[in-house]
Amino acid sequence: MPEGEIGCASNPAFGREVFFNPKGYTDESYVGTPLNKSAVDGLKLGRLTPNVPYSVKKGADLSEAVQIGLRVCDEQEDKFANY
Repeated sequence: MPEGEIGCASNPAFGREVFFNPKGYTDESYVGTPLNKSAVDGLKLGRLTPNVPYSVKKGADLSEAVQIGLRVCDEQEDKFANY
């Protein structure tokens, strides 16, 4: 698997969105590769297209990456709640 960052965003309409941004493509000018359905739906709603050099192979098992992304969301929410 390529190096990079797994991140998340919360979307009130779709839930938690999980994305992958490869190393070198992690600043805010890049739209990462969506790893779950919520992320795909959120990008469609925002009319955004991933602009990083990696895509997901059809049928790939992304469950571990998605779980990591959801854990990141939980940690971020806890951090903001205790701020």
